[in-house]
Amino acid sequence: METNIHERDAIDIQILRILQDNSRLTTKELAQKIHLSVTPTYERQRRLERMGYIKGYVAVLDANKMERGFMVFCNVSMKQINKQIANNFCVTVGTWNEVTECYNISGDGDYLLKVCVSSMQKYQQFILDKLGDFPYISQVRSFFVMDTLKLTYGFPM
Repeated sequence: METNIHERDAIDIQILRILQDNSRLTTKELAQKIHLSVTPTYERQRRLERMGYIKGYVAVLDANKMERGFMVFCNVSMKQINKQIANNFCVTVGTWNEVTECYNISGDGDYLLKVCVSSMQKYQQFILDKLGDFPYISQVRSFFVMDTLKLTYGFPM
C-alpha cells in the first residue's frame, strides 16, 4: 500500500502537464513524449491516479452546441445553516442537471452555483421550480455571463 505522501518528480509533473492538455493520449504516445518506456509510464500514470492527483478524464463539450450556453453564476444565501441543511442542499443540488458546479463559499452568500441552460426562460424556470422550492433560502443573486474571457481546466505547472 502506498502512503499518501508522494514527492512528485519532474517526470510526474510532465505527465500531469501533458495529460491536462490531452488526456486521450495512449500510454505509448505519452511515453514517447516523456522519453520513458511504456511500462514505467503506465505505472506512473496509474500511481498518480491512485494518489488522487488525477481525478478522472472528461471530454470538454461546447455548451452552445449542447444548448446550454446561457450561463449564470447564482449566489445563494441561506436563512439559517447547519449540518443537516447543508447536507440536504448538497444532495439536492447534485440532482439538478442545470447546475454544473457548486461551491460552498464564505463572505457574501453561502453557495455559488454555476448554472448552464439554454435561455433566460429556462433559468427562470430553474429558479421558480427548483431553487425556489428549497427551504431555508433567503436570497438569490444572479450574475449573467456575457462573454467568457478565460476558461482553463488545468493548473499551470
